[in-house]
Amino acid sequence: MTISPQESEVRNWATSFLPPASSPGQSLTLRTPGYVEIKPHTLSGIRSGLAQLGARLEKANLPSGVLATYVGTDARGNPLSKGMAKYLRVYAVVVNAKPKPTLAAYNQPGRWHYLGFTKLEPTMSHPPVDHAPAFGWAVEPVVQERVKLAVALATPQRKWTTAGGPSPGPDMTYSELADFYRELARQVRDPLYAELASELEAMAVA
Repeated sequence: MTISPQESEVRNWATSFLPPASSPGQSLTLRTPGYVEIKPHTLSGIRSGLAQLGARLEKANLPSGVLATYVGTDARGNPLSKGMAKYLRVYAVVVNAKPKPTLAAYNQPGRWHYLGFTKLEPTMSHPPVDHAPAFGWAVEPVVQERVKLAVALATPQRKWTTAGGPSPGPDMTYSELADFYRELARQVRDPLYAELASELEAMAVA
């Protein structure tokens, strides 16, 4: 029987080196500003996420970021290769900008944090797991919310910002708002964002 590349991909959820999904969510606190990339927890998804995140960190001169990954499961938590997922398992790993992140370096059990088991509400519209890109776009907001609930930011001035749907920027950012708008101004070349960043910075100093 011939299977699609998408179904072949999710038949290989890379779960062998993850902490047990039955364990409680592990504590993770982020102490520096950075980015989050969200990918399916497959070898190609992790490899792509590491490359994307590494390039963003290098460009922004940031020391680290986070790769958040998800596994679509049935109601018992078993990974699915096709059909409709009932839950997501969500994981995260802190990725250092240097040395350049590689799959071999992060394909190790001690590096990953289990962020929890999230139900996909019956009212939520999403495609089957083997429709990989569309499934990922549909569940991205769910993963973002799980990350915000499970991951602590070290300072109250640091905030989460999230992207919606396919975007050229990072899926999530954790930074002081002034820094976020300054970076946004640089990316989209809009002076209004630069002005807002300056106003927020002035408010923080006042």
